[in-house]
Amino acid sequence: MLTSYQLESPTLSWGEDGAPHSNLFDDVYFDKESGLEETRHVFLKNNQLSERWGSLQKNAFVIAETGFGTGLNFLCAWQAFLNEATSDKQLHFISVEKYPMTKSMLTDALKMWPSISHFSQQLIDAYPEVCHGFHRVELEQGRIQLTLWFGEAEDGFAALDADVDAWFLDGFAPSKNPEMWSDNLFKHIHRLSHQGTTFSTFTAAGIVRRGLKNVGFDVRKVKGFGQKREMTVGELNSPTASLPERMSQGQSWFNLRQDKTQEVTKVLVVGAGLAGANTAYALAKQGINVEVWEQGNCIAGGASGNPQGMLYPKLASQDTPVNRFYLSAYLHATRLYSSLDKHKRFWDACGLIQIPKHDKEAGRFQKLLNEKLYPEAVLQASKDREGSLLLPLSGWVVLTQLCETLLSHENIHVCLNTKLESLSAVEVDGQTVGWQACSNRQYALLNDQQTHFSHVVLCTANDTKALGVTPNTPDYPIRGQVSFIDIEKAKAACQAIGESADKIDFDKVLCEFGYVSPSINGLLHFGSTYDLKDQDDQVREEGHKRNLAILESLLLLPKETFNSEDCGGRVSFRCAVPDYTPIVGPIQSEDIYQQAYSTLTKNAKWQSNEIAEPIKQLYINIGHGSRGLISTPLSGSYIASLITGTPSPLEQQVSHKLHPSRFIIRDLKRSQNV
Repeated sequence: MLTSYQLESPTLSWGEDGAPHSNLFDDVYFDKESGLEETRHVFLKNNQLSERWGSLQKNAFVIAETGFGTGLNFLCAWQAFLNEATSDKQLHFISVEKYPMTKSMLTDALKMWPSISHFSQQLIDAYPEVCHGFHRVELEQGRIQLTLWFGEAEDGFAALDADVDAWFLDGFAPSKNPEMWSDNLFKHIHRLSHQGTTFSTFTAAGIVRRGLKNVGFDVRKVKGFGQKREMTVGELNSPTASLPERMSQGQSWFNLRQDKTQEVTKVLVVGAGLAGANTAYALAKQGINVEVWEQGNCIAGGASGNPQGMLYPKLASQDTPVNRFYLSAYLHATRLYSSLDKHKRFWDACGLIQIPKHDKEAGRFQKLLNEKLYPEAVLQASKDREGSLLLPLSGWVVLTQLCETLLSHENIHVCLNTKLESLSAVEVDGQTVGWQACSNRQYALLNDQQTHFSHVVLCTANDTKALGVTPNTPDYPIRGQVSFIDIEKAKAACQAIGESADKIDFDKVLCEFGYVSPSINGLLHFGSTYDLKDQDDQVREEGHKRNLAILESLLLLPKETFNSEDCGGRVSFRCAVPDYTPIVGPIQSEDIYQQAYSTLTKNAKWQSNEIAEPIKQLYINIGHGSRGLISTPLSGSYIASLITGTPSPLEQQVSHKLHPSRFIIRDLKRSQNV
């Protein structure tokens, strides 16, 4: 378990030529005179990338690197890929870095290479916050996908779910950084490789050559770059286990991968709320045609249709896989929203102040700050409210506009008033190869070619059980009523009791027992109620009164400052899960799992790499509760990676916590005590 998500930035000195030098490792990041040429020789030429990209048959090529440094290798690979691969192909570049540069350091380091400034500036603009974990960055309209792991190299590759085609084994000289080249690192390099995977490295050090040989690579020395006598290259020529088995790591019940990725022709996404819109958008960005069926008469008509939502990640006071998911998802969401809306039409990164509800929570906040679990860019003490926290990256979103923007992509076709009535698998030799879908409008008939989809994703929230195509998931609805009041009426109410109208003019989202966001379109939006086992879909006055009490507490106003008769509102139903974690991933058969993994009833620590049931190209993305604005963008990107067979943006331990089959496995393990 981590004690902090903060990471040390490198201590640098800068040569007279402007090149960065690591004081810790007493080594240069690159040679000023020949850095670009050395990268192209060592990594591009000696992995035969020009030839491989020119004849690339599959949709994506995957490179993994040890040591991101200044990103120079990535930039050279990006530039070459655009020149040498056809426009329908995608590059995934994965890199790890224990001492990530800050954005300003990166800017200073890369200004030396004006010939690639077109690429380096895009990287700098999209560069994530320096925070432990995976960060997915999309460039070139999704054609270039960069996955960065900030943390120990061994930990990053242990957490990675990917099938690598070529390795760039870079970093500082092994003699100056021997700790990185551990036996476990080499084992994970092999786990993440397939027959035909290549590697190249600038070094000919024995520790590297032996480590690669020991895990099965054929290794040889070749002429190094320039004055360097030797470097090392090689290839994995021996057969490997299947991708699902290699990714299982003893927990095959959490399998996410197909042995052979099925061709992706057209994907059906059911539901046009936050989960559906983000899933469709992530797929469309990868060039996939997506059809979205929405049973309502508008986009984001359910819980995703509240007039104003806020990014409130509820970050925990200790490290857990679920907290790492929400932290990573939070950072991913803020990057996405900022890229979609640069003019504050529907997204305003105004910041959020989290106010303690009671003394115990105030103590927890202080402990969080004292222990420095999070970087200051993510969480810091509020200067506006004593004892409160400031989340500077947070803000508010107009949800309907967000969903409409996501679904406006040219590869997405939205069908409103279209309810999924039936779904049946298309099988060849006992293997699912697609799905036939039929809607209430007979939008597609069972014998019509248009009804066939290669993959289906259910983003149907509380309507999922009624479809009858999934195992019985434990999600449940929670009623929520949000309220709004005219800003001028709110100011007049303050003045009527001798309070300043300025209390209504705040510039950050405020959260305590509920929330209030800065006004938009002359209205102040606040709430929300949390009503279990309540199916009433009508706005109620008592709900307004509860929300007004929340508002008055947030704004430090006396009770009954406002009148409930001045409020309007909206009711929707969150889709919640007992373990407070979304249900995201492939849908598997409960009966098959119970039989195949029954050993878990006798031994909860039993491990197996045997895959009981192939992935059926049917996925689910539900249960985001009140944190959908945080979790759905990364969940959508994750689903897209599973469908396309490309690297996952999630740690494996995190994906296990989201896996739809976790409830089946939990029950099997618990039954050993019965």
